[in-house]
Amino acid sequence: PQGQIGTFAKEYFDLFTANGERVDPMDRGGEYRSLLGLPGGSKNAAYPAVEAAATAKGMTLELGQGNDGDTLGLKKVWVYDTAKFPFYQAEVYHQFHDDFQSKAYGKKYNQLADQAFDEGRLKVTGCPDRV
Repeated sequence: PQGQIGTFAKEYFDLFTANGERVDPMDRGGEYRSLLGLPGGSKNAAYPAVEAAATAKGMTLELGQGNDGDTLGLKKVWVYDTAKFPFYQAEVYHQFHDDFQSKAYGKKYNQLADQAFDEGRLKVTGCPDRV
């Protein structure tokens, strides 16, 4: 929800290491870039809260143009306008599994995929579809 974007941003940036890196540096390439989609992108009313959360971790935000490169080693997160770059469903397993390099995210997070299936926001892809 729009009113929770600032809270989400703080949690999101807390997932990065103290050096501003994601915890899976062995995964490389644009498909692993760090990103955040917001309605309106940098024009979203909550963008200043996102920017503050990034700055607190020594990270920067850059407007995504599509097909952007990896952010590994750059302390950067791409920000996309979801109207221009809507959610693109890939394999559900890869979008909703726990990170292998840190503690489990918990049942509430793990149930998000099932909830999205039940609400019709995710579709069966033929690839591993359940976490």
